[in-house]
Amino acid sequence: MEKFDGGNFHLWKFKMRMIFSKHGLWKFVDEGATLPSEEVRRADYNEKETKAFALLYEHLTDAQLAHIQYCDNVRSAWEVLCGVHEAKTIGNKLFLRSRFFTIKMQEGDDMLVHINTVKALADQLRSIEVNITDEDVYMVLFMSLPPSFDNLVTSLESMSTKDVDLQFIVARLLHEVSKRKEYESSETTALMNKTHKSNEKLCFYWKKPGHFVKNCLKKKNDEKEKANQACEDHEQVSVAALSANDHTTYD
Repeated sequence: MEKFDGGNFHLWKFKMRMIFSKHGLWKFVDEGATLPSEEVRRADYNEKETKAFALLYEHLTDAQLAHIQYCDNVRSAWEVLCGVHEAKTIGNKLFLRSRFFTIKMQEGDDMLVHINTVKALADQLRSIEVNITDEDVYMVLFMSLPPSFDNLVTSLESMSTKDVDLQFIVARLLHEVSKRKEYESSETTALMNKTHKSNEKLCFYWKKPGHFVKNCLKKKNDEKEKANQACEDHEQVSVAALSANDHTTYD
């Protein structure tokens, strides 16, 4: 898990909660743990609480550590981080609302990544006490899709809200992407087969596919070699004849 650098706090917070829970330390971050009165149990409590604090430190960049370096325990450090990155101010709410309702998916973008981004923004708004429903989420998904999904959006918009929910919409969008990929794959295969068939030409001279005999380079090279050989033979006969004549004249 990468260290938190200030981006996507809501997702990082969820991951950290899972890590704390895995080690049995979430109660020290949450308000569920109380310091016991017995000395032995108190020592065990302090050891685990320190371990939770160290675990939090390990998953923060230096810039984020600056927020909590003067905190005394993991609970207070957690509250400081939540206060910084989940500020329930009007400005923060306006900023996240603007991002949520104006997000756009470009042609060719990964659908699953886009869906997760929209859902993450919705979760961030909920964490600062902004009421965002599942219907708001899939309506934003509809509005954010590129023009190539217009037909699908139109068909989904005609359905009753009683028949659909966020899970159905997400599954339908992912199914549409899978169909498109399958169609593109079949088109590519068909194009390759068509190209292959167009190249199935047999040369009757060389017995090789891909061209006809009239375009056979081997046939042309062979004919050229035969012509050169004929020229050489003719020159040799002429030289022999001249040599014979010269010999007769000399005698």
